[in-house]
Amino acid sequence: MVLGEGLNPSASCPTLNAGQSYCIIGTVTDDPKTTSPATSTTLKTTTTATSTTSSSQYEPTQPGLPSNCDKFHLVVSSDQCDTIAAEYGISEAQFKDWNPSIDSNCSNLWLGYYVCVHVPGATTTTSSSPKPTSSGPQPQMPGIVSNCKTFYKVKPGDDCYLIETAAGITLAEFRSWNTQIDASCSNLWVDYYVCTGV
Repeated sequence: MVLGEGLNPSASCPTLNAGQSYCIIGTVTDDPKTTSPATSTTLKTTTTATSTTSSSQYEPTQPGLPSNCDKFHLVVSSDQCDTIAAEYGISEAQFKDWNPSIDSNCSNLWLGYYVCVHVPGATTTTSSSPKPTSSGPQPQMPGIVSNCKTFYKVKPGDDCYLIETAAGITLAEFRSWNTQIDASCSNLWVDYYVCTGV
């Protein structure tokens, strides 16, 4: 037996001389190689992500989307509730039902977040973007008369009065050339063209 083996099996003592006596403090057992193996416990942590949507590829989403939503739209800076609804052929009421966190003025659409634009069994009026009714620059608000000659691109903050005043036209003219703008002028689509002259 090598001296010190029971106390420190990995120790090497190359300078020990045979026949010499050495004082060793400690306890040496008869079989120093039978030791209890150290036990370790590995804990597994499982993380489960939860989502309010049916597909994790559409993240992040506005809060409150229905779990059975099967079509999504990524909100961009020019979006408004009516433009999104028109793009997917749904009513604004449907859009707001499926996106309950969006307020009645549609002032809290979150840029870069997905909103729900369809659930199974929902009735839609069209499956594509509105088709322009006039030649000229694109995209156009639906309902522009086919003989329109002068166009204006709607900017954030525009309303019918500002557009009419800048173009030098009357409200009646503006409405007759842009037939799908509602009575309160609340559905102007930012970055879309309207007719300001025929």
